[in-house]
Amino acid sequence: MTKTPAQSTETTSALDQLLAQLAFGSELHFESGFCDDWNLLTSKSSKAALHVVTRGTVWMAIPGRLHEQVQLQPGDAIFFSHSFRHWLSDQPVSEQTREVDFPTFCVPEHIERGLVCYDIQIESPLTANLFHVMPDYIHLPAERQSSRLQPLIQIIQQEATERQPGYQAAISRLSDVVVLHLLRQVLSDDGVNHGLLAALKDSTLRKVVLAIMDDPAADWTVESMAAMAFLSKSAFAERCHKVMDMTAKALLDEIRLQRARYLLIHSELSLELIAEQVGYQSATAFIRFFKQREQLSPGEYRASQA
Repeated sequence: MTKTPAQSTETTSALDQLLAQLAFGSELHFESGFCDDWNLLTSKSSKAALHVVTRGTVWMAIPGRLHEQVQLQPGDAIFFSHSFRHWLSDQPVSEQTREVDFPTFCVPEHIERGLVCYDIQIESPLTANLFHVMPDYIHLPAERQSSRLQPLIQIIQQEATERQPGYQAAISRLSDVVVLHLLRQVLSDDGVNHGLLAALKDSTLRKVVLAIMDDPAADWTVESMAAMAFLSKSAFAERCHKVMDMTAKALLDEIRLQRARYLLIHSELSLELIAEQVGYQSATAFIRFFKQREQLSPGEYRASQA
């Protein structure tokens, strides 16, 4: 298990403030054991999601991104910052994979794999902004879970396996605590030492990141961002590099990219309107920017999640 090093008082305080302001509601969406050949293709929604593997192994794959599919082991958790379409399957997913019908009932002695899925309703602008800057999904293997998160996952596994009276209520009521501990681990993990998540943990940069998220179409410059942080232009650039390992311009580009991806998946807006909402004066400039970053055109990216 990886150990999170001691954080500075400033970082710990900023993280505590951030976690205290988050507002979300979690609920049990799906719980089942599976036998034989099966797969599921989820629907996109405005909610985030969390899956916990309770038994056996499960493959997760995203349409259009099959090269990065992952095999989940018992006790693994995978968090989706927004619920785009993805496969869950007992076998690796290929372009030829099609949804299969499977029995809703499986004889307990024959269950080979088990899965618990939670929906996470986002209930505040700050929570929405945090989820928008998180990676599309975060895989937390059982062996990398914190000493607080792992026992909670183990309780879910035990309840789902033993299926004692009231087990679904027990699984459901654990959901908010599990999500909070997962977010705590992700935000305090030593691996989150660059990028927008690191910026949200920094009390100075956080106000700039949140302001850009609120209005990504504004005419942001390094000077205006620095002024908001009460720093000189050079001091702001230095802090961006130190905290996020990126330039101030890259900070702006990343926030605009995240918003564009969300709008492409969760809205029917034209490319012209999306370009305008993320700060580009023309669809052509937006398409060029998006393709450079994603290696897909906005249209191709949207089609992969249709």
